[in-house]
Amino acid sequence: MNFFDELVIPASENHIMLIKYMLTISLLLFIPYISMMLGATFISTHFSKKGKNEGNSLYLRFAKDVIEKLTITKSAELALGTIPVISTFFAYAQLLYTAKTISVGMFALAVVLFIISFVFIYKYRNTFKLEGIMTAFKNISGKDVLKSDNESVAEIKDFEQNINSTNSLSGTVGKWLLLTASYIFAGSMALASSPDKWPHVGNILQIIFSWQTLFNFGALISLAGIITGGAIMFYFFSWDGGLKDMTDEYAAIVKNTAGKIALGSGILFPLMLMISYAYLPMESQSPTVFYYTVVVLIIFLIAGNYIYAMFKNSDTGSATAVFILVFLLVFFNIVKDQLAFGNAIHENTKEITKIAIEEEKIVKSKTMQSTGIDAEAIFNQKCSACHKFDQKLVGPPYNETVLKYNGDVQKLADYIFNPQKIDPAYPPMPNQGLKKKEANAMAQWLINKVTKK
Repeated sequence: MNFFDELVIPASENHIMLIKYMLTISLLLFIPYISMMLGATFISTHFSKKGKNEGNSLYLRFAKDVIEKLTITKSAELALGTIPVISTFFAYAQLLYTAKTISVGMFALAVVLFIISFVFIYKYRNTFKLEGIMTAFKNISGKDVLKSDNESVAEIKDFEQNINSTNSLSGTVGKWLLLTASYIFAGSMALASSPDKWPHVGNILQIIFSWQTLFNFGALISLAGIITGGAIMFYFFSWDGGLKDMTDEYAAIVKNTAGKIALGSGILFPLMLMISYAYLPMESQSPTVFYYTVVVLIIFLIAGNYIYAMFKNSDTGSATAVFILVFLLVFFNIVKDQLAFGNAIHENTKEITKIAIEEEKIVKSKTMQSTGIDAEAIFNQKCSACHKFDQKLVGPPYNETVLKYNGDVQKLADYIFNPQKIDPAYPPMPNQGLKKKEANAMAQWLINKVTKK
């Protein structure tokens, strides 16, 4: 058993289904966001450098606008980036419990790199605000003031130079860390869906130098390009009436950039999608996976026609339709990938369920041996109508309340024997008429079950 198996517990069949749903939802949040962040960072750093070299204020404005629009806010980074990627990691760790693969370890590495890259990218984003403050200060103070040689002016110039240096460094480090994390993430997902390769892939280099990883990453990057192009058109021209104070020249830069990225990625995406599908092992393939792949291609063709017409005719009126189609493209592509992954781990999930059943029997056996009372039967008869372990029903979930007793069987048994109202958010628990011995057995059984002893 590896280190990551210690972080999770074997899940029942119902819990495995819930974990799969959670994984799909997490990826639906994470993939579009990380795609926009990846595209925005590379575009922004390119135009920031180009704008400074050429003294072009429009390029500098686009560098600022694209990183601010597509990365949204710091709260969005937490809600759409950090939390979903951590949830994805734990879902994979749970579903690959006992599997002889390094996928989970590689996912953990990708998560760490993603979070570090987020820090650098938001630091890069914040430098634009500082540059805006410096520009406003110069405009208010006048250029002649900054030509003097006093100490205060020297400090201001040093501060400005530090901002420029931080902007360049944090943007460069952030984008390459993000790209590296995405590559490892794509490789880990590819390996997780290929159980035939699990015994043969034992280190990160085998993932990095893998054709399957390369093509899976190509599919992710081309999808990211389509998402980025569609998002730029949507946020700059459609969302809330579009970006204000755009000149025709600035709008042309935005449309030209978004168009090239979306169309270029659109040419690459179907090729990467089909090659990635061809690399799926037989265990991962099924008619349903194939049908979803076809649906993805159909949606892509429709979205591609909209994108091509939009840029050919310089018509931004279809930006919202393109954004919706791109979201559907992402949705069906993620569902397709998760169906393939579900097929790949079918035997492993059966093994997990078997272990969960065995552990449940052990918990029940311990209670029966120590008390001679079938606490589970009492639970099913008297408790299950109002309580569950992992969600609230009439009463609170046991996974929350039982832990508060810190393993004190007697204290919990006293409450079960003679319940008192504790939490005002729930109705008082009625007395179940249990004997002292039965209350003690129930308390021991609940503590064992929640703490998995």
